[in-house]
Amino acid sequence: MLFQALDDKSECVGIYCNGQLHFDKEGFPDDLTATWKYASYLKDIPGIQYASLYVQGKKMEDVIPDYLKEDWEAVASKLLSFQRSLSIGKIDLGSHCLFDLIPQRFLSDFCEVKNNITKHVLENYPKPSRYEYLLRVCEMLEDIENRKININKTRLQQLQQQGPPDRRLSDLHPYIRYNQFGTRTGRLSTRSRSFPILTLPKKHRCIIEPHNDYFLELDFNGAEVRVLLGLLGLDQPTEDVHTFHSEQVFGGEKKREEVKTAFFAWLYGSKSSETRKFAPVLEKFYSKDKILDQFWDGKKIYTPYRKVINDVDEHHALNYIVQSTCAELTLLQALKIKRFLKTRGSSTEISCIIHDAIVLDFSHQDLPQLQDILRLMSSTKFGDFKVNLSRGKNLGDMKEMNI
Repeated sequence: MLFQALDDKSECVGIYCNGQLHFDKEGFPDDLTATWKYASYLKDIPGIQYASLYVQGKKMEDVIPDYLKEDWEAVASKLLSFQRSLSIGKIDLGSHCLFDLIPQRFLSDFCEVKNNITKHVLENYPKPSRYEYLLRVCEMLEDIENRKININKTRLQQLQQQGPPDRRLSDLHPYIRYNQFGTRTGRLSTRSRSFPILTLPKKHRCIIEPHNDYFLELDFNGAEVRVLLGLLGLDQPTEDVHTFHSEQVFGGEKKREEVKTAFFAWLYGSKSSETRKFAPVLEKFYSKDKILDQFWDGKKIYTPYRKVINDVDEHHALNYIVQSTCAELTLLQALKIKRFLKTRGSSTEISCIIHDAIVLDFSHQDLPQLQDILRLMSSTKFGDFKVNLSRGKNLGDMKEMNI
């Protein structure tokens, strides 16, 4: 049976199906089969197909068939009017359930149109070969979104008083709303009205505090370098990768920071004179052609995780292969850690993912499990990656931790 979730917040349980609204999960029909988008309270209901994952990031208005466009425009316009009225009334939708603020008759009409669009997508778009992976990532990101960020308001006020106004601090929404499909390579981005976790300057991260005892950040040492080594089937160095570059690739003639800058400039396609000076040495060690021959057909990239990226030119191909593989590797490690914490009944949770780093809201009672978590993080299909570990009472004051 087709249905629609009325809100995606975990505490706002409600669905529309078969012409009726249901607000008690115990009273949901037993034969729910498909909806547009995942909501956390649907997690334990097996077999549901999510049409938004079939279209992998396309907006609903981009997949509507012609015969439904007029219906969609009518309900979408009316919904926008309701939202504007609520905004004028200073009512924050993030703090209330949508179905408590909008007439139920309209909700039924709106969801009926969404049902028809969902049906069209499921009948006309192929199920992605990586659907289960996409769903698991979606579930993890929704779990993060439903946990309110603990913002230290005193520190926030102090930052606001220290200099020119910063728009990022003036209207912070205390929830992280990731966009799973926001970039071509699969790196996470954030949606509108999200806490800007990916772009917030490090000096401002001090306003973020844990709900448990402290934050632990697990960060790959030189993730892109290690992915490149893995793609070539080379062994992973046990030391810092940029030190490895300095000693093994450049024979100890270049300093670590100089080598690090040169590597990323080369990887991301810089054409500066400085990059051209280092490029022959790097390309001799890293066989660019070998990687392109395996993962790029001249137009499309096929990553080791079966992600396909269309319309990629040679200038961007190596960068996209490495960046996409690195992004999905980080998400896979986060999924492993999430599953481990759940099976152990741990109080520790994934607080956020910042590029290639996984931040845990850590409960001190879980310290005996930390070695296992580190082993999960470091173990990859490309060998064991060195992991940097940091700890702090806020996200802006993280200190390196050795265990």
